[in-house]
Amino acid sequence: MSDTVVAREELWIALAEILGPRNASFRPLMECFGTPEAVFAADRAALSKAAPELGSGALSAIARGAAKTNAAKVLYWCRRNGVRVLCYGEEGYPSALLSIAEPPVVLYCRGNFPDGEKDFTVGVVGTRHADEYGAGVAYKLSFELAAAGAVIVSGMADGIDGIASAAALDAGGRTVAVLGCGIDIAYPRWHERLMREIEDRGAVLSEYAPGTRPNGWNFPVRNRIISALSGALLVVEGGEQSGALITARYAVLQGKPVFAVPGDITNPRSAGTNRLLHGGAELALSAEDVLSSFRFLYHDAIREREMLEAQQYSALSPEKLKAHGVRYGFADRPRLKERLRHEAPEPAKTPAATPAEKDLSVLTEEQKKLYLALPDTPFALDTLTAKGFTPSAASASLTLLELYGLVAARPGGLYEKL
Repeated sequence: MSDTVVAREELWIALAEILGPRNASFRPLMECFGTPEAVFAADRAALSKAAPELGSGALSAIARGAAKTNAAKVLYWCRRNGVRVLCYGEEGYPSALLSIAEPPVVLYCRGNFPDGEKDFTVGVVGTRHADEYGAGVAYKLSFELAAAGAVIVSGMADGIDGIASAAALDAGGRTVAVLGCGIDIAYPRWHERLMREIEDRGAVLSEYAPGTRPNGWNFPVRNRIISALSGALLVVEGGEQSGALITARYAVLQGKPVFAVPGDITNPRSAGTNRLLHGGAELALSAEDVLSSFRFLYHDAIREREMLEAQQYSALSPEKLKAHGVRYGFADRPRLKERLRHEAPEPAKTPAATPAEKDLSVLTEEQKKLYLALPDTPFALDTLTAKGFTPSAASASLTLLELYGLVAARPGGLYEKL
């Protein structure tokens, strides 16, 4: 690889480190300057004119050429460990990400990403605390979709994500995992075997630099990548506060069809999917329902006979998941009952809020702190970073606040407190 290419990749990595994920300034910078070299060569006035919402900290970092030394170390590690760096708009970068509002600056990749022109992809997401019904449906539909030729895209998390990827592998298909941590970290740790299998039969991707820990705020941000890489999104099971609903919201904003599996109306783990169906999501009772989105564009790629034959092998058993290191049935352990409240909070016992009040009971303490720090006038992400919030935490919290109807996105990369 030439020194020019290496230097260019270092600049992309440095820019990604300065801006952080899901930064509304990135696209305006690219539209104005076109290359990372031109961005780092620009003066503060030109940068501010191109991206008015770019904060003073980022402006100074770009002007100083900050993060370049660390970027060189990151790239060196990637070369030694078989990790490709896919840079925005360049060879290998997924074309499906070019059109989203806040594309990743770089993606770290192990494995082979499918050809967007020839392959059709289905995102399969849901709760980390799947019950027997959700686990069985996730395995069955993912197995049959993979047998039909679909590439299964998910997040490799516990529960539905891991089950979906395992099913795709069992069907002899391909799967893509988008991580919420560095590409050198298997999260959860018992998915290390699954991660290696995905690398061999698909691809593992992350926009986070190697070594990035799986902090909670990373996952809502990465969900926009799962939805963007998916030709259609299938939500199998999830509570009303499930991160899968964030992925569904991104899919709607990106113009992707969203399918949901109906569930028991008394089961809190199905409250989110049932609400999606009530709100207009398409009903998924079979793999054929999901394939309906692809029949026009990928008619020749869909393997109907294989899908029908797969139906006799698509029943889930714990042994099938154990073969991949995927845990099954642990959602019923008593120690997880408290964690399940995150997805299915108990009804508040306090009096109902008046129209002028906001119900903040669904927020974590960090999210409440951020919400209360929001100004009453439209603001940019950098307003929060100036208050001490990291770009990742601020971006993830804003995504959740949008979902809860507490914040609205406005043109120009701005947000408004509702």
